[in-house]
Amino acid sequence: MTHSAYAGKSTSTPKLELWRLFGAAFVSVAISSVASGQADVQRDQQALAILKQTVAAGGGQDMLATIQDLTATGTATYYSDDLLTGSVTIKCRGLHQFKLEADLSIGKRVLVVNGYGGSLRDENSGTWAIRRQRAIDLGSAILPYLPLIAALEDPSISITYRGLVSHNGGPAYDIRFEKMYTPQQDPSGNRGALEAHDVFIDPRSWLVVSRLDQLHHGSGGDEGIAHETLYSNYQVISNIVMPLAISETEEGTTGVTIQLTQVVFNSGLSDSDFNW
Repeated sequence: MTHSAYAGKSTSTPKLELWRLFGAAFVSVAISSVASGQADVQRDQQALAILKQTVAAGGGQDMLATIQDLTATGTATYYSDDLLTGSVTIKCRGLHQFKLEADLSIGKRVLVVNGYGGSLRDENSGTWAIRRQRAIDLGSAILPYLPLIAALEDPSISITYRGLVSHNGGPAYDIRFEKMYTPQQDPSGNRGALEAHDVFIDPRSWLVVSRLDQLHHGSGGDEGIAHETLYSNYQVISNIVMPLAISETEEGTTGVTIQLTQVVFNSGLSDSDFNW
């Protein structure tokens, strides 16, 4: 795998980009214009209805809003030159604070994101900075409802229904998200398209089955690499329906899988837990 998504000095090259773990014609589309100079925002009524149903299936917006922080433990398996398995601890606080520690047979890997940046330290003591594109909304790596709620509340995000499709062997609603930036925020005019992603929702359970986006390892002029986070084995924990199995693929090849065995909400994490 390429490692150009990292910027900064390192003493060795990691085997796996751990940080990336942690994205219809008959439907009427409502168009509204927001801030001056900003592109039109599409807020598809069918897409909005599906998202609200998904949030309700996850426990409801009021219940999800009570989550101040989350700590999860389990096992992680990394598929590189050698199959690596070890214990993992994940902490997150909202969308923009996230920490993952994996204790592997070859050493510890630590990923920390705070705000729109962060770092990865691998078992060989190499350290890489994480680009802003991948630091955004990393909390959704294990709690996929958070960015859905944020998008519902943000009128500058286009939300469009792309149909009932076949995805990963089953039916799914395909919902596209794209932030609409002003020319001042996005002089090149392609930032929103580069950050756009699709969320696939099971039409029977109303649960998120995957998030699909494109990784851009350069300036954004490249075509991008298909990158997907998949969610399964949903269980009810403290009235929240949580995915306990999470896996990441790049161009259809699995890079890492995580099996969570314990999830604790609101343990009192603070900013200091996410220093990097």
